[in-house]
Amino acid sequence: MWLLFVLLSALSWALVNVLDSGLVRQYEKHPAILLWSQSLFSIPILIGMALVLDVQTSFWWILLLAGMIAYLGDMCVFLLLDRIDASVSNLSWALLAIFISIIGFLFFHETWTSLQAGGALLVLSGALILSFWRRDIFHARVLLPLFGLALLYLPFYVAKKAALLENQTVWAVLFWLLIGRELLCIFTPVAIPSLRSRVVALVRRVPLRFYLGSAVVIIVFFLGEYFGTVAYDLGKASLVAIVGNVQLFLVIALAWVFSRFIPAFVPRELLDSRSVLIKAVSFAFVFVGLALLSVSQ
Repeated sequence: MWLLFVLLSALSWALVNVLDSGLVRQYEKHPAILLWSQSLFSIPILIGMALVLDVQTSFWWILLLAGMIAYLGDMCVFLLLDRIDASVSNLSWALLAIFISIIGFLFFHETWTSLQAGGALLVLSGALILSFWRRDIFHARVLLPLFGLALLYLPFYVAKKAALLENQTVWAVLFWLLIGRELLCIFTPVAIPSLRSRVVALVRRVPLRFYLGSAVVIIVFFLGEYFGTVAYDLGKASLVAIVGNVQLFLVIALAWVFSRFIPAFVPRELLDSRSVLIKAVSFAFVFVGLALLSVSQ
């Protein structure tokens, strides 16, 4: 069952990735300003969660801190979306999966069967093949946010798994992780004068479809976080993290759909014949890996 929730989470995050890339490409490149605009929709949802759901947990301060650190990781996300293809930026999640797997083995005492090990390695290999064929990633302005995203999001997922292992509820874990992130999203630009002026300029400049796109991003973002948290609750952190790398192939498919039917949010994505061929070969590794993981359940 965990595999289904990982795939649903990956699909949700792929859509968020593509929409965010479109927003960066066409409307606003500063990460803090984009995060602020999206927090206008996420904060009311979190307030509603606190009013109707039981979000009490003894882990609240750990989850809150992990969410705040993840805010810096989100800054890296938008920097990457401005500099490389949306799919290639997902190399960060492959690196993160490796880090989480190490943590899972060392601290959560996780083990894999031979089928699970083979499937996980194929999924990871497909992601790495797709990412490393592009030479433009071997530059400090790309490598720094790539590794920064992976390292800054590591506490987010480790804290999530640790809290779930202690039988904390999915809703409580989700709330405290996200409220820490979103509070920084909404207050950071307000507290810094230079960013505050950019917020005012954004409000005056962007059309209604920018806000509609941001609203859709947040709705899908919450779905992705919910599915992902359930997956971490049901499955091994190491396997869940690695299978999540199917996201980059979903990004490619969605990028093509957007380029054909939703030009207002077209992401940055190279879709020439050579890149499509390499992406297809990479996906073959991932497809076989997912098949092995499905059989092993």
